[in-house]
Amino acid sequence: MPLVGVTGGYATGKSFVSRSFSELGAKLIDCDQLAREVVKPGTEGLKLVVNAFGDDILGPNGSIDRSALGKIVFSDPEKRKTLESILHPIIIGIALQRAKRELAHDPGGLVVVEAALLFESGLFRKMEKNIAVVCGEAEQVSRGMARDKLPEDDVRARIEAQWPLDRKKELADFVIDNGGSKENTQREVKRLFDKIAS
Repeated sequence: MPLVGVTGGYATGKSFVSRSFSELGAKLIDCDQLAREVVKPGTEGLKLVVNAFGDDILGPNGSIDRSALGKIVFSDPEKRKTLESILHPIIIGIALQRAKRELAHDPGGLVVVEAALLFESGLFRKMEKNIAVVCGEAEQVSRGMARDKLPEDDVRARIEAQWPLDRKKELADFVIDNGGSKENTQREVKRLFDKIAS
């Protein structure tokens, strides 16, 4: 069973691509979802993040205020690196454990690991194939502003916090341009699904 990494830049549509693979029968492991799970109240991940950034990042219910933490880490590269050094090992460990379980359960299937920082974290080395999802920067900005209700400066800071798309494209085995219609993207996903799964 192939293990495939899907990544891209902020608001390039990697989740849409990953869901499209899932609709074709691939098992999906979403590292953004794992990132939320590992910092739920009572987890070791939450304790480590609070130790590093203080109680100001907690909301009234004791969970992380993602907006407050985002303002800190997207305005200071060193603080972002600190957060990544805390969470990446935990997230990668869980993702690989779940992938191994899926591989054992369905040896003939396809497992897709969606991770925004697939290349930056080194997780791509554990994948058999890697896919970069890209679109134009203007489209990234407009999508990010609409989706996350953020001002343009905040969206641009999030885009710049990740590796440039050109660098991700160089490392990827396949590139999906998600700047066109959803139907075009889904056709490209189907083509790659058939190619990788065969």
